[in-house]
Amino acid sequence: MSVSAEVQLILLIFLLYLYDCFVLAYHNEAVARRLPSGYGVTFPRNNAAFGRRLLMLLPPLTPFYPAYRIVWASCPPPEDAAEAAARIAAFRARDAALFSRLFPGTLLLAAGFLLLVPLGLHFLPALHVLAALPFLYLLIFFQLRQLRRFFAAYPAPPSLRGKFWLLAVESLVCPPCAINLARKVSLNLPLAVDLIAFAEALLPPEACQQAVGGVVERIGEHVLFAEDAEAPQVKQMRDYALRLRQKFHLPEEPSA
Repeated sequence: MSVSAEVQLILLIFLLYLYDCFVLAYHNEAVARRLPSGYGVTFPRNNAAFGRRLLMLLPPLTPFYPAYRIVWASCPPPEDAAEAAARIAAFRARDAALFSRLFPGTLLLAAGFLLLVPLGLHFLPALHVLAALPFLYLLIFFQLRQLRRFFAAYPAPPSLRGKFWLLAVESLVCPPCAINLARKVSLNLPLAVDLIAFAEALLPPEACQQAVGGVVERIGEHVLFAEDAEAPQVKQMRDYALRLRQKFHLPEEPSA
């Protein structure tokens, strides 16, 4: 059974989009994502082993919501409430700026490439659909301009500055890749906030408990697979997990 060129193009567009919905996270990373009602945190699966683990950004059809890599500490980070509050406030301001600048264009690009182009290829001659490409490219240029303005207001670290041009070239050469600009940029922005502080400040109580429980579970896995169970760092990890259980009223670890 042969597949028409139009169907192949539609499948290619969706595959390119879905490719950018996957994240490779390190063993001590989670992904904090913006949601309509606040924020959420997702852990990769099989996080006990060292290395990077695959995680899909859910729900997949929300490219306009930024997502951030966030690190959890296996030992207690330095406690400075004022500094943590300032970092949370700075993160929220930067996140709001990125979202507001890229949201309109991302919504239009997603509607164009994921909805209008497939429908047009199905119901209209291909030349009619190709006539819409200049308008989609204008949207991509608009997004890149908005991104430059964002970086002017929130300067990126040197490691990220070069990536702007890579993203620009990628978006212009392969237009469907421009849909996920907000996610690509946000996933590369450094987040100087520990996961526990993030959860405590920005997540609702139930989601906060789940996020802290995920950290405690992974600390337990580190302790379980530690070479020396009596090493000072392992004891510190065990004590930290116990303090988190007590502070956030998590169920006690079942005895062996």
